Amino acid sequence: EVKGDVGGICTGERVTVYPVISCGKCYACMMGRRNICVQRPTIGYEYDGGFAEYVKIPSNAIIAGSVIKLPDRISYEEAAITEPLAACLNGILRLQVEHGEHVWIAGAGPIGLMHLQLARLAGAALVVVSEVNEFRAKKARELGADIVVNPVKEEVSKTIMQATDGKGADKIMIAAGVPKLIEESLKAARKGARIVIFAGSPEGSSITIDPNIIHYKEIELTGASAATPFLHRKAVELVNNRRIDLRSLITHKLTLDEIAKGLTMKQMGEGLKTLVIP
Repeated sequence: EVKGDVGGICTGERVTVYPVISCGKCYACMMGRRNICVQRPTIGYEYDGGFAEYVKIPSNAIIAGSVIKLPDRISYEEAAITEPLAACLNGILRLQVEHGEHVWIAGAGPIGLMHLQLARLAGAALVVVSEVNEFRAKKARELGADIVVNPVKEEVSKTIMQATDGKGADKIMIAAGVPKLIEESLKAARKGARIVIFAGSPEGSSITIDPNIIHYKEIELTGASAATPFLHRKAVELVNNRRIDLRSLITHKLTLDEIAKGLTMKQMGEGLKTLVIP
């Protein structure tokens, strides 16, 4: 149903929604960084989310431009995971991958595999992916990783140094919530490297690093969080133009009655993306 002024959206149109609603007024929004809005009420948190047959979209989401029309070429299944792709697009822009660079992506879950594809689009000459799960490691190879390393069996930093003639990785994306990976990334980074922490870690996590490594190698260590409606539209365009493969990341489809099963699968690291079909 459509009620009130909904910005040109008509009943029956196919849409997706960017769930984080920026206020447009706080200091972060005023700096143009609406993805880290101080207020950021979110569908699925402050508003009821998508585990339902119908979802009510608040008016402030429409005002913020968060309702995005879908091209006919994109399936509903693909559209459901364009939001995490938008967040990854923000991450890869923060990473600033340039043509010919060597990139390490730590983690080959759905997020890491999206970053892998985006790094390739950005022109990376070498992409190394580290992953302990063999199913996910295999998928990374299928999606274009040059080297896939099991960090339990071999030292990732050593492999990267060998692959880059001792220079190290130009850019490193931490796409798994394992704090130790941040310490490891400093060992694998070349001088002037940039490291982006994309994955959240358990609350209260801590790491131990030698600040001299950052100081003398002039390493840039930063984070990336969420996205914006603008980036979500860009993500939809990438999928519509078949520049990014999301379909191969969908491994399971469950009904609303099977949500508990899906949450257990996520905790166990089974498959990749599991969709709930209402």
